[in-house]
Amino acid sequence: MDLSVGGYERFSSEYPEFCVKAKSPSGILSPPNVETPGTSLSACGTPLHDQGGPVEILPFLYLGSAYHASKKDTLDAMGITALLNVSSNCPNHFEDHYQYKCIPVEDNQKTDISFWFMEAIEYIDSVKKGDGRILVHCQAGISRSATICLAYLMMTKRVRLEEAFEFVKQKRSIISPNFSFMGQLLQFETQILAPSRSVKATSPSAALREQSKSSSTPTSQFVFSFPVSVSVHSTPSSLSYLPKPITTSPTY
Repeated sequence: MDLSVGGYERFSSEYPEFCVKAKSPSGILSPPNVETPGTSLSACGTPLHDQGGPVEILPFLYLGSAYHASKKDTLDAMGITALLNVSSNCPNHFEDHYQYKCIPVEDNQKTDISFWFMEAIEYIDSVKKGDGRILVHCQAGISRSATICLAYLMMTKRVRLEEAFEFVKQKRSIISPNFSFMGQLLQFETQILAPSRSVKATSPSAALREQSKSSSTPTSQFVFSFPVSVSVHSTPSSLSYLPKPITTSPTY
């Protein structure tokens, strides 16, 4: 599928499960370059993406917004030990208390967020190996941070984007990576699930790091420029074939 032909309209027709048409509140115009889906206000005036708290994706991996990342009592209650800030302007509020890593990207069509996939995956894995818990956030917890969580699940659980997306959306229903990020995730899927490539389950990022060394592009492990050709999978969404099922910790 050539994403440069037909643009979003064709993408949405081929992959409707990845597209959400958000309705803006009457009389309110959404500002440019802002993660807008799910930003409607509740009766108490709190944006939808800031309501509640971070959601558990895996027992050590949480997804939320910048507002959630600013609430130390919430972070402590959830046992968070590290934060992955997927933005160029959200502050790191508690650098004396938690471990931080920043991925300075904007939420727009020109951003090559795939450049950061392997670094983010390795950082999340390092927190996991240290028996810590990590909150991945951006401004709204809708596009950028959701993209990183999807890439992590795809890589470590060896699942297709469709399955990872469905799983995360069940946890945080307002996720909506932008059109470009979805294209990059689809290309990432072809990289990690290609039959001719073997990826070690014990060190998922290492194999792709080695593969990237032979690339002619020195600045990025994965450069996804449009047009991008991706295959349309006919296999129904199922987690039954996974070597390890995606599990979460018990709800208390």
